[in-house]
Amino acid sequence: MTTDIPLGNRVAVLEPARTARRTARVLIVDDSAIVRFGLRQLFVADPQLSVVGEAGSPRDALAIADRCPPDLLIIDADLGRDGAGIDLARHVLERHRVVRVLVLTAGRDRAVMMRAMRVGVHGYLRKSADTPEIQRAAHALIRGESVFDAPAATSGPATEILHGTEARAAEPTTRAFGSAGLTERENQVLRLLAVGMSNREIGRRLVISEATVKFHVRNLRDKLEVRRRTEIVYTATRQGIV
Repeated sequence: MTTDIPLGNRVAVLEPARTARRTARVLIVDDSAIVRFGLRQLFVADPQLSVVGEAGSPRDALAIADRCPPDLLIIDADLGRDGAGIDLARHVLERHRVVRVLVLTAGRDRAVMMRAMRVGVHGYLRKSADTPEIQRAAHALIRGESVFDAPAATSGPATEILHGTEARAAEPTTRAFGSAGLTERENQVLRLLAVGMSNREIGRRLVISEATVKFHVRNLRDKLEVRRRTEIVYTATRQGIV
């Protein structure tokens, strides 16, 4: 709808304002200048993502994040010393809960991934991932989804996207683990159980109800043939599932 504003004998016609889609702000943190340059170039032509800062140390990253909180933080897992990036992610999330965090790592240490998940990061990928894969992960996080490197024991895509809706979560796809066939959602719940999350915390992470989490936990008990919740992770570990 246009608006006519009288200006003496003239009329100025104002076109309706168009609501521009805000570009998501990205902060890149890596102690390697060449890696930061590569990631920055990756998003140069992306109309939905804009790199607003980069840092090579936790101190500089915190200063930038506090001054201008990003929508997405892409961070190296180590930053020059083991786990420094995970510690930085924890500090940023404590100060700015709305920031989405994607951790990149040069290794494939499951313990590091579990620690990152426990801190509350939303994505975890190897630096050896293809460029389009890193781009897809960044966009998935901005949409409210989570992306984690699939375990070496699994087949199929290199990464697994944990969608933020129950409708997508209901996919019947199964994975064969030992004698159990777990659905994608059951596998996701199992991973979060493995890092010590409660049903409520799992529900918040996967954006599903606590009752739905209980349903999946019950299915895990049945499929793994255990009686107690505490036995689920132990048995899954013994079978090489997690």
